[in-house]
Amino acid sequence: MSANRFLKTQNRLCSILARCVLLIAFALYGAGFAHTAENRLVAEFWAELQPTVRPDADFAARREAVVRQMLAEAQWTFSGMIYGYRFSYTPFDRRRGVEEQFTLEPIASIPWGDPELTVLATRQEGGRHLAQIQYVMVDHQARRHAAWQSRSVSRSAGTGQVSLWPGVEQKQLAVEDAVRMAVRERLRVMSPNKPAAAHGRVVLAAPPRIWILSGAYHASVHVRMDVDEIRHYELF
Repeated sequence: MSANRFLKTQNRLCSILARCVLLIAFALYGAGFAHTAENRLVAEFWAELQPTVRPDADFAARREAVVRQMLAEAQWTFSGMIYGYRFSYTPFDRRRGVEEQFTLEPIASIPWGDPELTVLATRQEGGRHLAQIQYVMVDHQARRHAAWQSRSVSRSAGTGQVSLWPGVEQKQLAVEDAVRMAVRERLRVMSPNKPAAAHGRVVLAAPPRIWILSGAYHASVHVRMDVDEIRHYELF
């Protein structure tokens, strides 16, 4: 084999390998921190570890409460990935004196106590409780989840934040704020002129990434969305 032919073959192989690496990277990126195997969703959730001076009789009860807290977070996270939300959005418009408004209404939810929502493992790390939680979807849920994975469905991403206070329920509000930003960014692409209002459906493409910084919960989301209606202003 000549040197030129060898180099061409080597370059072709490198190009194929690079494409494979990119495809794998995109697949992992899209999956976020969740693993989907057939009809199974698995993700890791965390809760702040309360300081303990010494073991006491309440330790088991407090640990159970923390696990329930993480199960509740998994419940609304997986519900957001399977069923999603209906949204209504009115952009802020200073010239017209219009305040920004955004509402999210869950389409459906995994019922509390569903036996398919289970804790696979727990551990402590860096001042936090962590739990790997699984939800096994029934057929109609798996079909709904798969339908949202179509390449024809619009994608977007956003980050949001809310104060840490009054408590852990603020985590969900941080996620909702991130969804608001994701919807806003997608509408900017779809409608160069600021719309009067928009309505549609949105699902979480992966479990949100949530962290604490400067007295606030921060959340980052990737979503898939279907805009049913964009209403424009008639004048200016």
